[in-house]
Amino acid sequence: MSIGPFTPKDHLVITTLGLEFAVAVALGTGAGYWADRRFGTAPWATVGGVFAGFALGMYILVKEARRMARTAEQNKDEKKNGSI
Repeated sequence: MSIGPFTPKDHLVITTLGLEFAVAVALGTGAGYWADRRFGTAPWATVGGVFAGFALGMYILVKEARRMARTAEQNKDEKKNGSI
């Protein structure tokens, strides 16, 4: 059963993206915290790690959104041409 324009598999991917985003931010924060403790630069490496993790999370989200849009467009074209 499809809910909206997305398949159940797409819903799983969308749900997973939230976790991937959180993990990217957590890893960036952890790396920054480690660098602060190691080099005594508190809080700047942690702040940089948060921003780097956020940027990585956004990159992952945008990349996946583009892939899903491309797939949806291909599916629409196939239905229009009667290939499905």
